[in-house]
Amino acid sequence: MPLATLHLLRLVTSTIIPAFIQRIQRTPSITLLLASQPQYTVIKSTNLDTDILGTDFDILLLVKTPNATLPIDFRPLIVLEYKVTVGIPSRILESYAEHNAKLYSDAPNVKLTGALEEAQKRVKKDTQNLELSPDMLRFMDDLSREYGNKPVTMLNLLCFNEGGKPSYAKYGQAFVEVAGRRGGDAKLVGNVVSPPEGTSDSRGEPNRASQEWWNEFSLVHYPSIRAFCDMLASEDYQEINAKHRLNALKDTVLICTIEVGLDSRRREVKL
Repeated sequence: MPLATLHLLRLVTSTIIPAFIQRIQRTPSITLLLASQPQYTVIKSTNLDTDILGTDFDILLLVKTPNATLPIDFRPLIVLEYKVTVGIPSRILESYAEHNAKLYSDAPNVKLTGALEEAQKRVKKDTQNLELSPDMLRFMDDLSREYGNKPVTMLNLLCFNEGGKPSYAKYGQAFVEVAGRRGGDAKLVGNVVSPPEGTSDSRGEPNRASQEWWNEFSLVHYPSIRAFCDMLASEDYQEINAKHRLNALKDTVLICTIEVGLDSRRREVKL
């Protein structure tokens, strides 16, 4: 299973994001799989690394590098880094570029189900349980106004309760159909793994118990932020959320991002 690293970075104030990404792309030792700008934390971590994950990061990178570390000449540009080492199945990586391009191509044709409009009448106080909230609806309106109905990518880090992984697997199976009705697609998924010998990530102690840190990650495509909210608003999603997802998780973080810098369809947006 090929290794990659997720990097959440806060950069020095003067850094120009597109130029930073171009520099990453031009570095021979780096294979850039995804570059994305965090916009809003939908679910906040309640247990793991809560202080640093409460930070407003400037960029999310998913990269492959020889030593699981960004080259030293990038260090002066980085104020804060949160790094997670992940293993991604080869079959997913091999088809990822083509699959991602098709998701973006198909996004304008995806229709909403109508669940969002109906659910706006009965919102919840927050999104910690992946339900619509006033803050989520405000963010949806703000992002739609600034960015339009264009695709978003959700970063999800997962830590399972003891015995919770089988239940989450059932959620994942049902999610394919439920999210697919709104154009949602878990385009990159994998396990959180220990970093290569001689390197480190944000887990701290290399032998940190698996139940004390993240176990899996996913990057999920939605054709628009409204499509994501339409899913949250629906009875079919909330049924599998309550039945399989909520009790499976010890902790999770979910961050809405906008991909940038990989093609001309995407532009820099930061609310």
